Amino acid sequence: MAAVDEIAPDIFRINMMTVPDEDFSTSFFVIRDEAPTLVETGFRRAYEETHDAVAAVIDPTTLRYLVVPHLEGDECGALNPFLAQAPHAVPVGSPIGVALNLSDFADREPRAVDADTELDLGEHKLRFLITPYVHTWESMLPYDVTSGTVFCSDVFIGPEGRRAVTDADQTDAMVRMYRTVGIFPSRAHLNHALDKIEAVHPQTLACHHGSVKAGNIATYLQVLRETDVTGVTEWNPMLEPPGS
Repeated sequence: MAAVDEIAPDIFRINMMTVPDEDFSTSFFVIRDEAPTLVETGFRRAYEETHDAVAAVIDPTTLRYLVVPHLEGDECGALNPFLAQAPHAVPVGSPIGVALNLSDFADREPRAVDADTELDLGEHKLRFLITPYVHTWESMLPYDVTSGTVFCSDVFIGPEGRRAVTDADQTDAMVRMYRTVGIFPSRAHLNHALDKIEAVHPQTLACHHGSVKAGNIATYLQVLRETDVTGVTEWNPMLEPPGS
């Protein structure tokens, strides 16, 4: 069952356990405002359950923006079902994401946003960090200027999906996860993204996997700068090359 928790004023985390035995979860976020917004949508296969969770916060038919940080099933699999329910909703993605993916994937014409774009939701103002290859080439990270919340997608992932918000130091677990899954292809691109995140002085890191981070933010940034987490540094059978 999807869990719903308010993680910042009028920002709600919708969370489902993806791999319950390993405490690995997937979240997306609802911004309740004059222009209700989803940041990510979760998996298509989980749409009925997550739709009901969204409906506990807002009327899904009133959605105005559906923000897609990058094209993956857990990020935007349920995009089109939500669009079908919300006649005025607009998909939002990075310029590369819109040109190469969303313009074909989405059932409604998407809007491309960049570092100069601001979406006025009412009380909340969304801006965008363009972060290529973190971890796909069209990646971008939205942030809410009003609350200081960075929706950090697959950056700062961690455990404890059942705990909505934590101020504990989970950097060791974060590093272990990255060394297993190997989602960052380039140190230069990762540092570029960390520079952009640090420059907006986040108060909350709204993580797509694991607990939302409400403390130790400087530590998380430092650890990702100083630790080798690009490429695969630990054996993962899921990523083993064919024929090996």
